[in-house]
Amino acid sequence: MTDHLRLMLPFDAGTLDLPPSGQIAIIRAFGSYPDLPKDRIICVQGLFPAHQALSNAGYTTAPSLPDTAAMAVLHITRAKEETRALMAQAYDMLDPDGVLLVDGSKTDGIESLLKESKKRSTVAGQVSKAHGKVFWLYKQAGENPFADWMGATTPAQNADGFFTSAGVFSADAIDPGSAELAPAFAGKLKGRVADLGAGWGWLSAHALQTCPDITAIDLIEAEQAALDCARLNIADDRASFHWADATRPTSKNIYDAVITNPPFHTGRKADPSLGRAFITAAATLLKPTGQMYLVANRQLAYEATLDASFARWEVMSQSSRYKVIHARKPKL
Repeated sequence: MTDHLRLMLPFDAGTLDLPPSGQIAIIRAFGSYPDLPKDRIICVQGLFPAHQALSNAGYTTAPSLPDTAAMAVLHITRAKEETRALMAQAYDMLDPDGVLLVDGSKTDGIESLLKESKKRSTVAGQVSKAHGKVFWLYKQAGENPFADWMGATTPAQNADGFFTSAGVFSADAIDPGSAELAPAFAGKLKGRVADLGAGWGWLSAHALQTCPDITAIDLIEAEQAALDCARLNIADDRASFHWADATRPTSKNIYDAVITNPPFHTGRKADPSLGRAFITAAATLLKPTGQMYLVANRQLAYEATLDASFARWEVMSQSSRYKVIHARKPKL
């Protein structure tokens, strides 16, 4: 039994065959693939927790596409432009006559992607199941029919002059929550600082610009694409970049300050446990005299976690959407 029942339906029905040899690249891979030959799979996943889970399960993993593959499986994402770019890149990567298998839910846009794909290439087959679809096509001689989608994941400057790419959080502009957090710590940070969930680096860039007493800042970010953008946005030698899960710290009591604008969604669902995990991680990472500056959506209830993690904390400011919290004296 597979985690991806819909994905396997064309194989089960005999309408699609696995290539007899060659690598199988699974893009935005997650879960497990027991019905596919494990020794031929490379799981392409730039989100560190999913990447690590796949690696721990014994899969060959990479944050970016391999040079070539006999088959590519693409799990589409919620970000339309990212999905299109990955599809174009996957097609380009395939061996001649290689198969591209695309899987996704209706809520993530699989139907519109299928419709557009049919205008550009011959779709060999499709199956509907579990509020979604899987469709496939074969690489043909000639130009890539999706070539104009290729560049969306290449970092480019947004309206604010920062490098971002399709699929990263708040790619178009500075996140309003981060913009509310930044004045709270401006001029106040010193020593070694961590930016948990650093994204494409705006908070860290602001911290370095406004806090001359910072000696080092570690940008800790789970999404490889966002971290790649952060490297382009920050040239300061005090900055270090870490592809990691901010909710699972591997050190303790090493930072003088933590700044964070934590995520609070898993897929389309609000998940306040993510923010709580960031608070707990911050308390673990901070020195006994350390402090945390955090921004959160106003309705999220983090009070119990703050009480358990810090001896002192306060709401510094509130707007109609956000609250900025300052916490001191970590307990963990």
